[in-house]
This record gives sequence, C-alpha cells and structure tokens, in this order.
Amino acid sequence: MTDHLLSKGARGRPRRFDPNAALITGRALFHTHGYGALGIAAITEALGIRPASFYAAFGSKAAYFERIAEAYVAEVLPLETFFRDDCPIIDSIAKLLGEAARTYTACSDQAGCLILESLRADRNDEGRRIALRLAQIRREKLQAFIARGAPAVALIATDVVTVTMAGMSAAARDGVSCVCLEQVAAVATVGLRSLIEGGA
Repeated sequence: MTDHLLSKGARGRPRRFDPNAALITGRALFHTHGYGALGIAAITEALGIRPASFYAAFGSKAAYFERIAEAYVAEVLPLETFFRDDCPIIDSIAKLLGEAARTYTACSDQAGCLILESLRADRNDEGRRIALRLAQIRREKLQAFIARGAPAVALIATDVVTVTMAGMSAAARDGVSCVCLEQVAAVATVGLRSLIEGGA
C-alpha cells in the first residue's frame, strides 16, 4: 500500500506507507498519550499519511489500537518466557516481577505497562474495553501457569501478582525508579513464597 504524500528527503517521489512501521509508531503514541487523548488527525500526522490511507490500512482507531495492544501483550513480558517446566513457580514469579520493574521504567515517556495504564481510562473508553479483554486473557493464563505448581493458592497468588504489577506500572508512570520497583518486587516475592510454600 502506498500513500501518495511527498517525502521530505525525496521531493517528487511518493512516500511508501509501511503498516508495520505504523504499528510501532502507534505503540509509542498510545503509550505516551493514552487512547482517549489521540484523535485520527494526530495519529495520521505522526504517521505522515492521509486519513484515507489510515482507514484503508486499519479500518478504525479502535482496530488500530487493538492490533498494537495484541502485539504488545505478545512481545512485552510474555508469560511463556518466565513459566517453564524446569523452573519453580515462585522463581518464575520473581523473574516476572523483577523484569516488570525494569521494563516499566526503561523509557521515561512510555513508562508503565501500555495495557495496565489503558485500564485507568473512563469506563466508556474503547481503548479501555480492548485493554480489559487482553488483561483478562493474560490473567487467566497467569493463573493457569501458577496452578501447575501451586493449585491450592493459584487464585490468591494470581491476585497478588496482578495487583503488584498494576501498582508498579502506576508508580513507574509517576516517576518511581527502577531500583525502588525492584525492591517492591522482591518484597512481594517474599510474601508469595510464603503463600505458595505454605499452600503446597
């Protein structure tokens, strides 16, 4: 697909529109500004294309965000990376929380988790609806992983992990440092270890 805008570097030549690059740009936009704050005009300006090209490629703002959010969930802190058969459940959780601390603070203007921060929007926000669906799927997957090693406490352990990660995401958005969040992750892990070992 080609959008017939002239590129600044090659006057007279049409700029080729790359949908994959548009998804990368969109992730940064939504993470920085939030779903509700971005209109089509701002998105297309950032992408360097006309609205017609945007709609032809993605259908709608909601569909665009959904593709970005689904890719984010698959690529950022994928649970399969942490929960392996050769790793005790509590060690998997410790690694997940520690990596979340580092990931959430890696970029100051995109701090926190795109999905978790999208849940803070107004209940009528379409982005929140999409994020809520993906968060629920991830939560169910997390509970299933924990249940493999600690079935008796899988539900409450899942609650502790998800609430801890939500708090860490919010704190990162508020400028809390990586070191501080790593300490939070370590303290949460101590409590989870006691819970899991006691319920085993």
